[in-house]
Amino acid sequence: MNGLAFFPRLKQVLLGSSFALISSLSNAQSLCVFDVLGMQGPFYGTMREYATAARKWNVELELKAYTSEEKIAEDFSAGRCDIATMTGIRAREFNLFSSSIEAIGGLQNDQQMKSVIETISRPEASKLMTQDGYEVIGVLPIGGAYLFLNNREINSVEKLKGRKIAVLAHDLVQLRMAERLGFQALAADIDDFAAKFNKAEADIIAAPAIAYMPLELFKGVGNTGLVLNMPIAHLSLQVVAHFHKFSADFGQKSRSYFAGMFDSLQKPITKAEEEIVYFLPAPDGEYENYQGLLRDARLSMTEEGIYDKKMIALLKKVRCKDNPKRNECSDNKE
Repeated sequence: MNGLAFFPRLKQVLLGSSFALISSLSNAQSLCVFDVLGMQGPFYGTMREYATAARKWNVELELKAYTSEEKIAEDFSAGRCDIATMTGIRAREFNLFSSSIEAIGGLQNDQQMKSVIETISRPEASKLMTQDGYEVIGVLPIGGAYLFLNNREINSVEKLKGRKIAVLAHDLVQLRMAERLGFQALAADIDDFAAKFNKAEADIIAAPAIAYMPLELFKGVGNTGLVLNMPIAHLSLQVVAHFHKFSADFGQKSRSYFAGMFDSLQKPITKAEEEIVYFLPAPDGEYENYQGLLRDARLSMTEEGIYDKKMIALLKKVRCKDNPKRNECSDNKE
């Protein structure tokens, strides 16, 4: 081939590649990612890796970052997102079963959370992950939700009653939790939820350890408060898709992918827990009192229809497999 003939051929190859790229992008399906840190956040990074994995399943995903969870839920409902990530709190409107993994007092440790995620990610559970045209195609751990208190003298169940707790005003679960546990609910949104605690407007908030440094919750704890080292729930990030926009086997491949990522996703959560200075256990004799309070609230909220009964039964099964001597394991209340 002579040199003059080479350039037209090169131009043809480059144009062909460009058209292929444009075609690929135009056929890409939207993956809307909620991360308070936007494109710089850890969840966005995790979903970027997921998009790379999805190419092996012949699915091209175009990521869009959201810092507002309300906006991402709105856009997903309107069909502007083919897939969206959101907390279990927001996922309730799309799948009650999967979102009930966050039931108050439902799980006591990370290994129990891993067991539940593995169970609901199996093919046998696929029907439960689909509801009203939506499919939960992945559940990721966020870690335990802990009570952050600004005063160590709040050291018993009785002393919790009447204390102000900042809760997300849109979340029925948090409002009911505050009511059942005897707190005085202080309505907040995602933007000022931490600020109300840090400014001592609220005595208590419930939050995961990964919020401790980014939201500067150490300011609210100060030198006189503590973080109660007893999760009141285990939180999740849920990946939800419009069922009809993907192949029938896509959801199962996706759930298996995320279930296999649990250990690596857990590492930053464990690291965040190690950064908490005053991370203290319940006082002697109070642990069972706390657990009883959480269980009463969970039972009440299940009867009210806030939690899915099948998930509640699964959580109990996992707790009792882990510790068969628990008193609840001999009754049939859940």
